[in-house]
Amino acid sequence: MLKEKVLKWIDPFLRLPAVGLDISDLTIKYLKFNSRGEKIDFDFFGEFELPEGLVRAGEIENEADFIKALKNWLDKEGKKLLSYFAVVSLPEEKSFLRLIQLPKVKRDEVANAVRWEIEANIPLSPEELVYDYEVIEPLEDHLDHLDVVITAFPKGIVESYLRVLKTVGFKVSYLELESQAVVRSMIAELKQKGPKVLVDMGRSRTSFIIVVGGAIIFTTTIKLGGQDLEKNIAKDLGVDMSKALVFKEEIGLNKIIEGGKIYSALLPAIAVLAEELKKVVVYYKDHADHAHGGSAAIENILLTGGDANLFGLDTFLSSFLKIPVSRTDPFASIKSRLEILIPPIPKNKALKFSTASGLALRGLSRQ
Repeated sequence: MLKEKVLKWIDPFLRLPAVGLDISDLTIKYLKFNSRGEKIDFDFFGEFELPEGLVRAGEIENEADFIKALKNWLDKEGKKLLSYFAVVSLPEEKSFLRLIQLPKVKRDEVANAVRWEIEANIPLSPEELVYDYEVIEPLEDHLDHLDVVITAFPKGIVESYLRVLKTVGFKVSYLELESQAVVRSMIAELKQKGPKVLVDMGRSRTSFIIVVGGAIIFTTTIKLGGQDLEKNIAKDLGVDMSKALVFKEEIGLNKIIEGGKIYSALLPAIAVLAEELKKVVVYYKDHADHAHGGSAAIENILLTGGDANLFGLDTFLSSFLKIPVSRTDPFASIKSRLEILIPPIPKNKALKFSTASGLALRGLSRQ
């Protein structure tokens, strides 16, 4: 079990402060909340760029070089992070997430049933995995089965992350899937019965997460992110990557500015994104009977992640899919408890901290 593997030794310390640590291929984002009774405040947050190639598709390529890069960063800017326990994301693209149906067995019998289902549904043996499961509470009482979500990672990847983090001085209290953290950060928007798709668009990849009643029932990841958009702009317009970044952030899918050249450069990649999202919507429609009582069609799509800020992306996807699309609020779950009305993270930067926010909330609540 994932919790037992990572947390067994640390249980006495679970009430100590924790920081959310979102590790991706190109950056590490961190965020910590303070809790004063029912009120929550931002303690600190930030972002550190990783040298390209240290992490690829969520897998640490060279532990020694990664450790060196982390130590250099921590020595200069990040020492305060080591004063706290860390809640750390695990890479979406290396995970196995399966929604399974079990007969209505007693809850204490689920663990044994899950082990058998892992052997049938995941291409690695239970001994090669670190895994956890969650029994999904049904939205309708008449269901004749239990819906259970299994989350698993290759043991080697989990151990690699733990080795690196321990070597540089982090005290890890939780490891969890990126999508679990993202959903926690905006659970207030997701608990309605209607099924939704979260589109988490980062620098190097985009994840699609189907959520019904606040529960994750499916995830998939494609290798298309903000960096690909910048490369397309740089190639088509003959500019360097820094200028391409400015064009992407300031113009996006505007068909008028710069004679529509930025729009034309972005369109092929955004069209691929739209087609992949359509596949996810169709997948849910074909498997809606497996969604613990959810309705049969995706009701809306929520955008998150740093590159979800792309101008016109919501309108484009909504027009293509004929489904409402909007950007989400990474602090939706705590809005009513914030001590300040306006978070210190600028609105155009907040979406990139969705995962870190969810991780920090896990550290705050110790749920």
